[in-house]
Amino acid sequence: MHSIILSVLPIFFAASSAYAALATDASAAISFYRTKESPFSSGQASRTILESRLISTQIESTYRVRWDRREYELEAKQILKDIQVAKLVDTNSACQLLSLNRNDSGAIKVLNAGATVEILETDDYWARVRTYKDKVTGWVPLSMLKNRHDDVGVFVNIMDTYLRGEAHSFAKVITTVPRLSRVQPLGFEKGFMKISFNNMVGFVDVNHFASRADFSNLAFVDNKWIPITHRNGEYLVSAQRAQIPLQRSLGYVTSSTRGVVIRATPGGPQLLSRVEITKPEANIWALSKVDGHGEVWWKRNSVSHEITPVADKNTITTDELMKREIYSIAFENKSSVRGIVSAEGIYTTEDGLTWKQIPQFGKQNYPVYIHPKGQWFVGSYKSTNLGQSFEPFIRWEIVADAIEASIHRNPKLLRLTQIEAVSPTQIIINVDTGSSKIKLMSSLSDSTHWTVLKK
Repeated sequence: MHSIILSVLPIFFAASSAYAALATDASAAISFYRTKESPFSSGQASRTILESRLISTQIESTYRVRWDRREYELEAKQILKDIQVAKLVDTNSACQLLSLNRNDSGAIKVLNAGATVEILETDDYWARVRTYKDKVTGWVPLSMLKNRHDDVGVFVNIMDTYLRGEAHSFAKVITTVPRLSRVQPLGFEKGFMKISFNNMVGFVDVNHFASRADFSNLAFVDNKWIPITHRNGEYLVSAQRAQIPLQRSLGYVTSSTRGVVIRATPGGPQLLSRVEITKPEANIWALSKVDGHGEVWWKRNSVSHEITPVADKNTITTDELMKREIYSIAFENKSSVRGIVSAEGIYTTEDGLTWKQIPQFGKQNYPVYIHPKGQWFVGSYKSTNLGQSFEPFIRWEIVADAIEASIHRNPKLLRLTQIEAVSPTQIIINVDTGSSKIKLMSSLSDSTHWTVLKK
């Protein structure tokens, strides 16, 4: 009997030791779960034990979103973001190109900040990319990539879609395009998009797809940037309610705080709903093997990728800008979205994403314009330093004299309605006198002389 007790004691103490390792003090213990979806934990263990018995890791993102004036928490697999429908993107800082979509995978090469890559596919957290110059393929986190304004992107279908021989709903089905396929449009016709898929050319319903147009606040159309409210089938809808064919757009400024729902939520956002992302989060889940429990999941740590807050009350985002009535807007050119807008105040932007108010003009609206030679105009004021400061440009008594000499009566009202260039050295203003609308021209270098342009 005594020998039996002695033989059992080592087992007892060994078991007690293992139990103690798992049940460390509550402040240092980490809960683990049978699956990532388990509502209750199945035990606790120290980080040391969990790390020493690590099998693999997995990144999982969630989003707090606002839709229809209510808030919801959605998984990353339920939302498509603007970067996931991009084609050509740049790295926002130096990063490693990895062999697999895992942080612990081997590095293929180092990408410099600003390196251009082509996105081949994406998941919730990663993008498989190909370098633009040497065509090396690998994986990088989506958070390391930033959109290019001159990229029209790709179309991604949110449901299995029929590829048909003709552009109508009863046309012969050629094949099925699987959900979340990335395709390039060859053209648009009657609500259908012409594409090439697996060497087969046909038509798909454009309303089954999301594109960069769905995230767009600004589109480059007819050699200028214009505000966009939403996409309607094969058309962009501008802030002035004009419908613009998608193929006319050569670039977009998109919103990173917008998501397109690709998996509906019962009682919540439906397919293709646009939601506002208020709080993005990411957790690294780890799979470890624990004695007595087998393989278990635990949260290794959180990955912060919060949306950058607006700097101050005088700065607004493009999303906030689009909720206002835009009186006038101007940008430098396609490659630069540095610009100025009049919308319940005058605001300037360096990136097309955030806008800083110019206190000098208060809450007033004035016509704005950027001349190809670099001068910025706000009403009767001009800036020669990219909107940093403005000085008076128009002397209204001179304009009034020029109008009176032309129409032979004194104008009772002078209201500037538009500014535009007529040549590299001259500027035209449109003036409403109350009884007529008159155009006047002056030199950029000398605005003391105005000439009324006859119709």
